[in-house]
Amino acid sequence: MSVNESPAPTHHDIRCVAISIATFRRPQLLSQLLNVCAAQTAEVDARVRIVVVDNDPLASAREAVAFFPGVEYIHEPLPGIAAARNRGLDATTEDDDAIIFIDDDEVPAPGWLREMLAYAVEHRADIVTGPVEPIITDSVPRWIVRGGFWRRQNGLSGSTPGSVATNNTLLRLAAWRANPTRFSEALSMKGGSDTEFFRSLRAASPLKVLWCAEAVVSEHVIPERANAKWLFRRAIRIGNINARYRTRAAAFMGGIARIGVGLPFIAFDFAVHRQPMARSWNMLAHGLGMVGNVLNVDLVEYRRKTNGA
Repeated sequence: MSVNESPAPTHHDIRCVAISIATFRRPQLLSQLLNVCAAQTAEVDARVRIVVVDNDPLASAREAVAFFPGVEYIHEPLPGIAAARNRGLDATTEDDDAIIFIDDDEVPAPGWLREMLAYAVEHRADIVTGPVEPIITDSVPRWIVRGGFWRRQNGLSGSTPGSVATNNTLLRLAAWRANPTRFSEALSMKGGSDTEFFRSLRAASPLKVLWCAEAVVSEHVIPERANAKWLFRRAIRIGNINARYRTRAAAFMGGIARIGVGLPFIAFDFAVHRQPMARSWNMLAHGLGMVGNVLNVDLVEYRRKTNGA
């Protein structure tokens, strides 16, 4: 082999990757994301396909995507994030070695795509996921920041995360093709379809799942989410999700225990900090969500009107 020739690719290489973006009525944020993704494709050796799945029945993202030559646009009018994610999977081709899921309200850090691909190849990982850091603006109330309500899962590179979401994750398509799991459309409006998807994949076969702390994306804290009602409802929904993976008795008793501990700690937080703190707040809300799930009262966070709004 001459010095100018590259080594023959192995099955561990990622020669083609699809970046899958499910979007719903966020054209400005989507354009920002597409700008960054398009710029980072020049930093990697792999061929990159950027695929936008528009989940708005009115196809509101079509115009925004039209400004980005080469970006593939798919319209999925069936309401629900699970339908959009499944359509993203269906849009992969035989040439694609991996798919990267990222949300339309996120912005990758410099070098994100390069770090994600290099880490997956170097460590021969089936799934690589990374941090999602909040973009805190002056419009976010200070009590939310002080209380730690937007702190997200983090870890050391090489560690194995307990759960995986679709907000910053690479999946080797060979692992999915061996067990072609689908995102559950029954969970589209309740949330947690991505948690269920990756749990099912990991249960079907042993997969190497790694955290890459260097592959960072940032998430906009949109105004509709910077308030007590949204934060409490989100925490209850997470409790609903957690209860799905326990027996009914364990979920009920675990929920009661969390409520019993969360209530006095919230009182303590108000006495000492003069505001709620995320740890106590979430413990109470998770407990309520777990008990609610046992009683078949799940919170429907992503409900849409019949016209798709």
